[in-house]
Amino acid sequence: MIEEIQVAVVGAGPAGCTAAETAALRGAEVALIERKSEIGSPVQCGGFLPEAHELQSLIPRARLPQTLRDIPERCILHRTRLQRIYSPSGESKEFPVAGRVVDRRAFDRFLAYRAARAGARILPATRAAWTDGVLQLSGRFSALLRPQIVIGADGPLSIISRAMGNPGGERGICLEYEMADIEIDPDAAEMYFSADYAPGGYAWIIPLGEDLANVGVGVRASYLAGRKLPDLLDRFVCEHPVAGKMLRGGEVLAVMRGLVPASGSARNLQKDNLLLAGDAAGHVMATSGGGIPLAMVAGRIAGEVVAAHLSSEQALQEYQLCVREEFGMELDRSVQIRKMVDMAMKSDRLMNALLAALSPDQMKSVMRAQIPAALGIAREPKG
Repeated sequence: MIEEIQVAVVGAGPAGCTAAETAALRGAEVALIERKSEIGSPVQCGGFLPEAHELQSLIPRARLPQTLRDIPERCILHRTRLQRIYSPSGESKEFPVAGRVVDRRAFDRFLAYRAARAGARILPATRAAWTDGVLQLSGRFSALLRPQIVIGADGPLSIISRAMGNPGGERGICLEYEMADIEIDPDAAEMYFSADYAPGGYAWIIPLGEDLANVGVGVRASYLAGRKLPDLLDRFVCEHPVAGKMLRGGEVLAVMRGLVPASGSARNLQKDNLLLAGDAAGHVMATSGGGIPLAMVAGRIAGEVVAAHLSSEQALQEYQLCVREEFGMELDRSVQIRKMVDMAMKSDRLMNALLAALSPDQMKSVMRAQIPAALGIAREPKG
């Protein structure tokens, strides 16, 4: 028997939970479907989030969800005040960035709780398949659903995106250790660029405390040239001339893996009664790999548009326009910058020269996808 439902949200990460809460608060009947047995686990990213005022500078036209502005203290593991960038030669530049390191398990469960309290049904440990307008659910909850609208927030390998005919874009692959008993700067989130240690990406140290940090490497598969990600991360920990001195001898408490979209926005964010948000839509800043803020803004927009559509107040086609209006320009610019940097990433000599040419303020602008005039890319015309 097929159950009729207004809205099905596939994926209970930050995008999906925000979309489900937003639509449910506006009176929509919502089912939130998550394949993982435990929402928020296993953790797949470093969890670094700039403070709200930093985010508003990053995406100034976006309306940030309240759950992104005011994250509960119980979900915050640590705060940082600096971002430090290392060139392949080991030279560093730093600039102020107020940041929060969130406990993704606690944060995602908090967002799911908010969706449930708003009235959404939560279906964990449940897989979804989309065929001829019907969601076939299997696992903990087995059912056939015929939703009026589907929001695909199901990550980089989205089944909903494939159903919409979007081509698979390039993805970054990430491996991360949670490490203890290490000598780090607890005030600084650090990024390390090097073709030897992180080809086509970067390595990072994100403090979780005085001697505790998430340490990882994220690269694009096309740059690996036969190298293996675990070997790269172990080399970074043990042999990097700067990071190795801080990390060598530390203990690994956990190992985390993940995929990150690296090609910018999906071609279609809406098709028929299907919408995409978050990683499924390619809503990730290509300059940093950060996606939680864009995911939650897109989830909020999706929930608003869907609820308005069900009330005959707004066409679903307006979703893509609304996303473009709130952060599309910044997302496109981040891809432009990444493409510029791609050539330098193949050579440590070129990367050293590029990073040496940028002042700390210019470097901060680049990380925010605010292109300095010196880089020679025309800004989007005003008006």
